[in-house]
Amino acid sequence: MQQGKWAHRWSLLKKRLQQKGMFCTLSFYWQRIRNMLFSYRTFGRGDIDVYHDARISGAENMQIGQHFSAARGLWMETISSLGEGEHEQHFTPRLIIGDNVSLSEYVHIGCVNRVEIGNNVLMGSKIYITDHNHGVYRGAHPDSPDVPPAKRPLTTGESVIIEDNVWVGEFCTILPGVTIGYGSIIGSHTTVTHDIPPKCIAVGSPVRVVKQWDEENQIWASVSHH
Repeated sequence: MQQGKWAHRWSLLKKRLQQKGMFCTLSFYWQRIRNMLFSYRTFGRGDIDVYHDARISGAENMQIGQHFSAARGLWMETISSLGEGEHEQHFTPRLIIGDNVSLSEYVHIGCVNRVEIGNNVLMGSKIYITDHNHGVYRGAHPDSPDVPPAKRPLTTGESVIIEDNVWVGEFCTILPGVTIGYGSIIGSHTTVTHDIPPKCIAVGSPVRVVKQWDEENQIWASVSHH
């Protein structure tokens, strides 16, 4: 078994050398090594494949499954405290990522309460996921526009749940208090403001469900809106 694995790797190396040349091949493997070293230094594990320019803060509040990968520009943060003195806020964040999760370039995940990403989730580029806001903008006691946004307190108490087998397209925003159901697809440039049922295709800003998986006929059936 071990000999077969090394033979396969040697075959891939020879193929890459033939197709890409020595310089590109060395550059490819140097990037792989840098990513591996960064992931080990940040998460204490060698099985995570995160591009080495990632911004990771609060890794102690993260639980990451097997075969997690992220391309360049990842920004992943759990926030335990913010502010100073009498205005200081404290949080108990938990960011949970399942197995076989793959993120493309420039994904930003911010967590002060709970963000949970299930197994086999695929995300495109330039996606923002947050379980909080800078300030409150509804109800009887909203934050004033006279207070600088950076000084407004972070909202608490909401979560983001992305269930198994979800695919999130590029340039999406997923806002606090949202659950995206099993197997659903979020189209590119979508702002997810409310829950999405399982096995649906949702698009738009704000989001709306346009198709749902028909179990009986095994097709994505259009959803009519009245």
